Amino acid sequence: MPPSATDYRRLHDLHKDLKKTQDKLARGPRQIRARQARVEAAQDELTKLEQSLQEVRGLADRKNLDLKSKEAHMVELQCKLNTAASNREFDIIRGQIDADVAAKAVLEDEVLEALERVDRTLSEIAEKKEVIAQLEKETRDFANDFEQKSAVLREQEVSLSEQIKETEKIVPSEIREQYDRLVDAYGPEAMAQANGGVCNNCFTQLTPQSKVLLNSGKILFCGSCGRLLYQG
Repeated sequence: MPPSATDYRRLHDLHKDLKKTQDKLARGPRQIRARQARVEAAQDELTKLEQSLQEVRGLADRKNLDLKSKEAHMVELQCKLNTAASNREFDIIRGQIDADVAAKAVLEDEVLEALERVDRTLSEIAEKKEVIAQLEKETRDFANDFEQKSAVLREQEVSLSEQIKETEKIVPSEIREQYDRLVDAYGPEAMAQANGGVCNNCFTQLTPQSKVLLNSGKILFCGSCGRLLYQG
């Protein structure tokens, strides 16, 4: 008994199922790499934050030293003020003290700002570490889950390949070489149903003669896209 359209539909479905299974097997490693890339990007951001923390701490330390130096200078000036030998010397020292008071206020603001930046950076570092830990956990969980699923998918791949090999026996020997080339080039899209006299791949209207041949159970190649056609 010659193969029917149902037989070719089954072969087509097997090719589509194999492609879906292979896509899942290929997609898993890509998704793992993408997740690992997000972890690495977050780690790079953490490194930059830690470098920024060192810089901000260094700035805070320098400003604090400047402040202490200014305070020491003010104490020294106050001692000189107390021992000023003349009104002119007193006024000069008083002016220097007033200038130092203003400079000290600026330094105090700068020290406070630097310390606030240190606190903000420390908070950002802590948050980034939490993000990294979460991303790493999600990556591990996904990789472990895919490892378990991939074993089943590989079994499905082998089973489907064997079923395809067996079902391909329906393909007539005179067109088998052309069929194989199509499958190598297009996978499941090597085949297409013809519903209502139209190729479902390129949507080209078939000739009346082609419709008659398909309706009689013949297998044709689409004159437009070259796909192996079977009656839908």
